[in-house]
Amino acid sequence: MGRLSGKTAIITGAAGGMGRVACRKFAAEGAKILATDLNASAKSEVEGLAPGAITYVAADMANSGAPRDLADHAARVLGHVDVLYNNHGIILGKHFLETSEAEWDRIQSVDLKSVFFLTQQLVPLMRAGSAVINVSSTGGMLGVAGMTAYGAAKGALLTLTRAMAVDLADRGIRVNVIAPGATDTPMPHSFCKEMSGAEKEKVFGQIAERHLLKRFANAEEIVNVALFLASDEASFITGSTIAVDGGWTAW
Repeated sequence: MGRLSGKTAIITGAAGGMGRVACRKFAAEGAKILATDLNASAKSEVEGLAPGAITYVAADMANSGAPRDLADHAARVLGHVDVLYNNHGIILGKHFLETSEAEWDRIQSVDLKSVFFLTQQLVPLMRAGSAVINVSSTGGMLGVAGMTAYGAAKGALLTLTRAMAVDLADRGIRVNVIAPGATDTPMPHSFCKEMSGAEKEKVFGQIAERHLLKRFANAEEIVNVALFLASDEASFITGSTIAVDGGWTAW
């Protein structure tokens, strides 16, 4: 306990399955948190995860001006930012030949562009020793059927992370990226939302088999790595990709 005592953190995608776990665990370790997601009605529930430690604001980071607005809010609520956990993202399960320009643009905007500009706006509030944690995917490291647009955004995020780490090194800001395997949150269910129950069960079984550990991760297993990267325990780690994928990328 207390690994983040005295630290402030911004957690995006805070109303999702992984985001709620992150808010709860970061607060339990002592962080004061500004949480954000799309859903305005999630405010009381997210703040209720750790009353007094979490302030929630609804925003769409893909909207022009939203990163600047969140930075202004952070300056008022937190004063400075020690940890930025870019946890937000969307998924699209669609064949390359069937993906529309609008779908491509939305995926790139949410999963890549918003991370770039939100981080850019928040860096002036960050001190030496601060940490940025991005979330990519095994889909950004490997070619996965039906995930071309998503994979392109998540793959670019790996390179963006390394380049950000280089550019921000002189400020003493560490930047790393987590690449989770399939994780048991609402996101993979949305990937298969148009399938029947039997079809979904078959696909989930096939996905589980791709991992050496033959199962999905749970949200805590991913967030535990983010918590480590946010803490001073990871003070000599920057520009790294941490695959938390049950061995998917090992073969």
